[in-house]
Amino acid sequence: MRGSRDILVKGVVFSDLGRAGAFLGIDWVREGVRERVGFDPYPGTLNVRASGADLNRWEQVRQHGGRVVLPSPDPAFCNAFLFTGSLEGWDSQPGSRERIAVVVPEVEEYPADKLEIIAAVSLKQARSVRDGDQLTVVFDG
Repeated sequence: MRGSRDILVKGVVFSDLGRAGAFLGIDWVREGVRERVGFDPYPGTLNVRASGADLNRWEQVRQHGGRVVLPSPDPAFCNAFLFTGSLEGWDSQPGSRERIAVVVPEVEEYPADKLEIIAAVSLKQARSVRDGDQLTVVFDG
């Protein structure tokens, strides 16, 4: 059940460069996600693009939400921020929610409309998600 302070952001699934798997496979990253958000991340992300009012809500979350810092002990890597929540609106299982985090690397040129969702499983495989599908991220309030 959603809390009264949760923020919903809708977006469209899209494929990207496929670089997140290597990052999420690094020991300090996996350990940091486990410690800070409570699950061992699958080595890949589900990319979602927000637009319009949803992009504004995503910007609100990024600026004022409860972000969790994932500090890099390795100078070759940037820090990242994690924003926790869940997913709603799966056609295959109406009403289901999946615990997730959105990872945002601390780099200037990172796209403002992109949400890189991490979970304990491959969401594309576990939930049969395809590019072009719309989903809703419910950020913890």
